[in-house]
Amino acid sequence: MNKNTKKVQGKIKNRIALYRRRMGLSQRRVATLVGYRDSSTLSVYESGRSIPSLTIAFRLGIVLRVPVEFLFPELYDSLRNQIRGQEERLDRKDHTPHPSPESV
Repeated sequence: MNKNTKKVQGKIKNRIALYRRRMGLSQRRVATLVGYRDSSTLSVYESGRSIPSLTIAFRLGIVLRVPVEFLFPELYDSLRNQIRGQEERLDRKDHTPHPSPESV
């Protein structure tokens, strides 16, 4: 887990339960649709105690009819900001004049 990922009391914030409720779906139904036998693992995801695999995250997005980044907005924002910062540092580095071999 990235140190920039925002957590609440050690938990990963997500909106799985919000979108599930908006769709009027039970935990059991969503769990079944994503491939689980019961809703216990989905409950763990909704509480932020664990993060689903990429495959399960895509399945959740499909079932809940939202892009995966909508389900984990703070994680997405944190990763995006980290990558944009890296891009900016690389761009500055690439545009820094380098001494030519003749001047060394």
